[in-house]
Amino acid sequence: MDRRNFLGLAGGALVCTIGGKQFTIDRDTDVAALAKKIDVPPKVAAAKNNPPLAKADIAGNRKEYWIQAEPVRWNIMPSRRDQMMGQGVSRKITGKTTGQACAYRLYDTDFSKPLGPATVPGPLLDVTVGDTLVVHFRNTLSTPVTMHPHGAFYSNEMDGAYKGYWTDPGGFVQTGRTFTYVWECPEGTQGTWLYHDHGPFEQLTIFSGLFGPLVIRDPDEPRPDREFFLGFHTFSPSKFFPIKGPMFCINGRCYTGNTPTLRAKVGEDIAMHVYGIDNDFHTFHTHGHRWVEPGGNIVDNKTFGPGDSFRARWIEDNPGRWLYHCHVFSHLHAGMSGWYLVD
Repeated sequence: MDRRNFLGLAGGALVCTIGGKQFTIDRDTDVAALAKKIDVPPKVAAAKNNPPLAKADIAGNRKEYWIQAEPVRWNIMPSRRDQMMGQGVSRKITGKTTGQACAYRLYDTDFSKPLGPATVPGPLLDVTVGDTLVVHFRNTLSTPVTMHPHGAFYSNEMDGAYKGYWTDPGGFVQTGRTFTYVWECPEGTQGTWLYHDHGPFEQLTIFSGLFGPLVIRDPDEPRPDREFFLGFHTFSPSKFFPIKGPMFCINGRCYTGNTPTLRAKVGEDIAMHVYGIDNDFHTFHTHGHRWVEPGGNIVDNKTFGPGDSFRARWIEDNPGRWLYHCHVFSHLHAGMSGWYLVD
């Protein structure tokens, strides 16, 4: 059995278990109609309107974001070339690489205006130990979705996770509804993290782009001169994307020259924040560079799995055109690589 069949992706269909029921999602599926078949959890139905923010215990410095989940037209491979190999990538292999992504978008106060386009990954949530992270979330997608954080501390009601019958309102934000999440960042939560949808359709939405980076900074640690946030993930064939098989991406793009090109200068303090958000184990390797982990190990190739996150940091001392990539060779040659340019 080959890999595509093993993952249930053959024929461009994704088999999902949603609310205890199994569905096949392909390019002919009416996702909005499918969403109506999922029972609304009792707490969600009873809430009608989301709990007002005044009921939340806001401690410490308050850092607020207004985030909307929305559809966006997205091209996984704008140039249709792989600069690492110096050649084009055939549509016979990939199929069409433009489709409708699910994305988080940053808005100004009270959703008054967008502060940029909807992107894959979503906007960086940037806080410091001692902050209380308040995220006002609005859903305009055709399915119930959420925001679920890694790393931060939160009460059960702020989990942002679908739990079937026991789901709280924050774990099932319906189309057109809003919910305010309150996540605390006490000592011990500092680090590189991520957030993502954890609603009933996460098997579809995460593989269509609904995730983003979160960093909780140590106030006693100086900020780097340059830092980069890199999500290693996969777009899967679905109603939204007519691709022929999984495409291995970094920050929503596939193949060197399409993925982020990172730039730095000798002497700068560099931080690479890396996370994985698909079904695969990956590695992070930057040619010509190495870093020291908290335990003292010197590494140049770090293995990580679904939901893992970490930071690599070094003082830049090696100019040139370098590759950074996943060292799982089937992932590397399927697009999971990029340029790191040091002047």
